[in-house]
Amino acid sequence: MHRIIPILILASLFLAPDPSAAQPYQQLRGVIHLDSTVSGGEMTPEELIRYLVQNDLEVAIFTDQVTTRVRYGFFPARWLTERISGWIGGKLFHRESSVLTHGPTLYLDELLDLDMRYDEIIVLPGVEVYPFYYWKGNLPNLSMVNGHKHLLAIGMESPDDYTQLPTVSEGFFQGYSLETLLSLWPLALIFLGFKCRRKSREIVHPQLLIIPSWIFFGIGALFLIHNFPYQFGKYDQYHGDQGVKPYQEFIDYVIGRGGLVFWAHPEASKADVYKIGPIQVTLQTKAPYEDLLHTQNYTGFAAFYEGMKYIIPPGGIWDQILNRYCLGKRSAPIWAIAEGDVEGDQFSPQLSQTVFLVEERSRQAILKSLREGRIYAMAGPVAQHLRLTDFTVSSSIDTARMGTTLEVAIGHPIHVDALLECEESALGNELRAELIYNGEVVQTYKGKGLLKITYTDSVKSDQRRHYFRLDVRAPKQTRLLSNPIFFTSS
Repeated sequence: MHRIIPILILASLFLAPDPSAAQPYQQLRGVIHLDSTVSGGEMTPEELIRYLVQNDLEVAIFTDQVTTRVRYGFFPARWLTERISGWIGGKLFHRESSVLTHGPTLYLDELLDLDMRYDEIIVLPGVEVYPFYYWKGNLPNLSMVNGHKHLLAIGMESPDDYTQLPTVSEGFFQGYSLETLLSLWPLALIFLGFKCRRKSREIVHPQLLIIPSWIFFGIGALFLIHNFPYQFGKYDQYHGDQGVKPYQEFIDYVIGRGGLVFWAHPEASKADVYKIGPIQVTLQTKAPYEDLLHTQNYTGFAAFYEGMKYIIPPGGIWDQILNRYCLGKRSAPIWAIAEGDVEGDQFSPQLSQTVFLVEERSRQAILKSLREGRIYAMAGPVAQHLRLTDFTVSSSIDTARMGTTLEVAIGHPIHVDALLECEESALGNELRAELIYNGEVVQTYKGKGLLKITYTDSVKSDQRRHYFRLDVRAPKQTRLLSNPIFFTSS
């Protein structure tokens, strides 16, 4: 008996729940998508940082435009008219500055310096990019299509990674190829011109060949100028829609260099008309939410504010993608973020927040939480009062949190537990939470101030992953969206 008591004491020490295990991560509130004066914003990077600190935010992810260049070229010198039109457009629309004109090295160094000088906030670099656009119509009536279809690239560390980003504005990996040789075909006309000129010296009426020789010279020279600089990219803006291929190429490039990619404002469309003298330019972008289904390997998407109609409702595009992952039809899930799109003090950064669950306060910890889905998104006037204190799926032996997978024996029970808190405010603190299982609402919970969620299920023997996620409403259309927790039979 005396020997059993010490064993029981030791066992109780090892098996007793660890208080720190209830929530092993600290939560940091931040804003993704900040536009500074580097690319036409109203505040310098440092002014934006001070603004965020004043609003009690702890993470700042800059996504200035990597380029604002838009080019339209035409015969007889497309390369020259592209540069002229790009310069004129930048002047007219005040879209001249960008990360590339500012200098990627300077941009990264400035943000690193801010990260080191401001202890209250973690600062990370990123860029906003429109990888592809194309022209419809001809002068004087032109339409620029898909110029507002944007992606965010976050976390790349080398200036060269930004300089070489594949975009149609920068040439999509322009270089010399077989097309270069084909583009030199006007040399044949110039050669014919020389032959005609030479032959004209041998005939009675030389004008019969001199005139054709000048025609050959002229046409050949025009097309040589037009084809300059004889470098060609994979895609250009003159051959219509290329589907998702340019975007997939961009995604693969960023992911291959250790970065993260998020679809920005995926439900935002664009239809603006600009007139410059006799020229009319229409900007047309259809909301690209369906592209989320047809592209692969990107990290996630902006759920707030422009993802609420088609993407995040139960059974929407996000759930379709998550279910494809669970069925083995996609290699990875995708995560939801909130997108601030803050350029100045006209938009409060508290209205659209991403909360990062991290083990330490560092750049790498923030990137890791983004990469692994250990984040949740909030938007609305009560967001600063709202908190997802905990969200887990557990078995009798293990616990999983957002972005991870729990393995459970077939037939064994699993337990979903979550705790939501909303501080008392003038706007109220009522809460309504939907627990979503594989894209369907399985239970709705209501409360005020403090809302505890519990749900029990058992693991089925269908050899696929399953998942739970939370969709929470608070007063004044405030919303909180968790990322999924997966489980599967072992």
